[in-house]
Amino acid sequence: MKKIIKRKLFFILFFIQIIISISCSNSDLKNDFIDEELFVKVPESELYTRIRGNPHKPLIVNLHGGPGGYSGIDIKQMGPGLEDNFLVAYLDQRGCGKSPWELDSSMLTIAQYIDDLNFVIDTLSNHYKKEKVNLVGTSWGGMYGFLYLLEHQEKVNAFACIDGKVNSEYQNNSLIEYELYLVSEKMKQDISENKKQKLKEIEAELFRIKGSNFEQFYLDVNKIKHEYPPILGFNAYFVDTSKIISIEDVLNDSLLLSLMKYTAEEYLGIGKKAEIVNKAFRNTPNYNNLNIESDLKNIKIPVAVIQGEKDFVVGVKQGELIFNALTGLPESKKVLHIIPDVGHCPAIESRDVLIKILLSFFKKY
Repeated sequence: MKKIIKRKLFFILFFIQIIISISCSNSDLKNDFIDEELFVKVPESELYTRIRGNPHKPLIVNLHGGPGGYSGIDIKQMGPGLEDNFLVAYLDQRGCGKSPWELDSSMLTIAQYIDDLNFVIDTLSNHYKKEKVNLVGTSWGGMYGFLYLLEHQEKVNAFACIDGKVNSEYQNNSLIEYELYLVSEKMKQDISENKKQKLKEIEAELFRIKGSNFEQFYLDVNKIKHEYPPILGFNAYFVDTSKIISIEDVLNDSLLLSLMKYTAEEYLGIGKKAEIVNKAFRNTPNYNNLNIESDLKNIKIPVAVIQGEKDFVVGVKQGELIFNALTGLPESKKVLHIIPDVGHCPAIESRDVLIKILLSFFKKY
């Protein structure tokens, strides 16, 4: 009888120990997730960076689009898939998002942005004790990533370019040519004289923009990306326009605002900041005509090129162009993914597919 009681006590204590062990293990897992905000010192400013995920895992620095975008929305769109497996730093670039206003246009240059990113990477690498970082760049962030790699790729382990560009001439001309084609096709239809006149006006403007050398491009780029597409029957950014996240959508989503750590008033302010940054870049001829395609042969680290099949913003062949220009990489260190029936924003239109690609790529490298 005493033996039976001792045996029961043994098993009870054994199971209690297991429960305690599991409990401690779960507690450790919870402690492995951090959510921190840093302001990284850069020349004459500081840049807001939100760091979320597992501090023991590899570090990914996220580069948002624009120029003039912000990183907060990426926490919702890409965070859930990446933060359990990596430490992700969401950077708001100079003059963007929760970073301070930048009213000095002389500081809103490609050279300054590359310098800024170098400060951020050095600071985060030291703070979180990482030998190297990884980069994810979307749209302008894709070009930004490549520009950084061409100067500092020794600090980067791998890079994923999402609907980025490296050849602005191809980008600008491909969209204009596509719109001229649509104008021509619509002119063949049985339409009213008023509609024909409107199409002729658009056609004339497209030819003017095409011959302008894109020197003062801020207003013109809005015409070809935002004003003309609805008239011509397409959206330059989205295939499924029902998935567009509008300003009103964000303002009406208190959970999203809380996740991004914005008040409604703060969120309304980032549009004005974006306009300053975008205008400074778009009215700079060397940015509008920037072409680093021939320089990509110097990239030696693994690269994933990801693009929506119907991305008219950067041009539907931009992804292939980038992939083929990476001649310094063997086939084993570069990959091209064209996501079907998706436009310029796969993180919104096809998030699960995008996250699967990113996880596979970064886990491999």
